[in-house]
Amino acid sequence: MSEIKAIIFDFDNTLVKSHIDFPSMKISMAQQAKKHGLDFGEEKEIPHKFTAGNIIEKVKEYDEQNGTNLATQLWNLVEKFEREGMEDLTIDSDVFSLLENLQNQGIILCLFTNNAKKPTLEVLQLHDMQKYFQIIVAREDVLQMKPDSEGIDLILEKLDLKPEQVILVGDSWVDGKAANNANVRFVLFREEKLDQEKYGIEIWKHTNSIIDVLSIFKEE
Repeated sequence: MSEIKAIIFDFDNTLVKSHIDFPSMKISMAQQAKKHGLDFGEEKEIPHKFTAGNIIEKVKEYDEQNGTNLATQLWNLVEKFEREGMEDLTIDSDVFSLLENLQNQGIILCLFTNNAKKPTLEVLQLHDMQKYFQIIVAREDVLQMKPDSEGIDLILEKLDLKPEQVILVGDSWVDGKAANNANVRFVLFREEKLDQEKYGIEIWKHTNSIIDVLSIFKEE
């Protein structure tokens, strides 16, 4: 197994604990789309059936067919929810210890988020975290967000690394799916383990403590 050269981190609920209300955000997106005749079904089912990216993709198809600009309206709505959710975010002190330690060992650190780039960079700069990351990929940098692997593929290309030299650390199934699609090993960071069969993902390692990523790395 190749030596790990780089680690890609998810942002929300991995490096930072924000309070973005994703269910309400997706319902609001669907409500806005419904005003234009796009029906995503029962509101209570929307948070479980769709990602924000799924909704946007369907809206883009609608825009192409009708010459409208509904997707931009929805992105503005998404960013509003993101900014509100980041207003009182918290960052565990172990995150800084981990990033500092990994950087000192020469590990290349990258960030891949489905969030908008501007508010993400604002948070990183506010907490003096941007200095740790060689590459930051947000949704504006790709055509397809997670669970697509485009952002990971972009990072691999820029770093000239093979998938087996990189791991991705994230908290959700979309992180796992993106990692799997790029043939990159996935480390799940959350309290409970995800159902691999239900979400169709392969989890390489699972931890509920972010600092444990350091020990996982050392095992390699």
